[in-house]
Amino acid sequence: MKVLIVDDNRDAAESLAALVRVVLDYDVCVQYSGASAIAMAGEYRPDVVILDVNMPGLDGLQTARILKTDRRLEQKTFIAHTAEDGVFVRKVASRIGFHQVVAKGNTNGVSELIDLLSDVERSTHNHKHPR
Repeated sequence: MKVLIVDDNRDAAESLAALVRVVLDYDVCVQYSGASAIAMAGEYRPDVVILDVNMPGLDGLQTARILKTDRRLEQKTFIAHTAEDGVFVRKVASRIGFHQVVAKGNTNGVSELIDLLSDVERSTHNHKHPR
């Protein structure tokens, strides 16, 4: 499964990418800005996009809006990864089409992300290979 992680905090992005690679053995691409994610996402064609909400320039919400206009990505799973997971962010993220908002900076959030990614892979696998 292919996962695109977008976060301006390089340490956070690389740590999450390493965890996803080691624990789940997924193909991971890391970008550090919304603009760079938009530039490469269509070619990379991720199954899941994990976006930091608070980034300079194009934030994660704006980036998701733009990515979802690409027919190759519109039905993919989008996860907002944010330190700001209040009601407002959750409402806006839901309207844009994020599947989930996950709190950043705690072990519960990391476990939740790993579980979500595993669920996406299972549902994708079941969809492609009905029993």
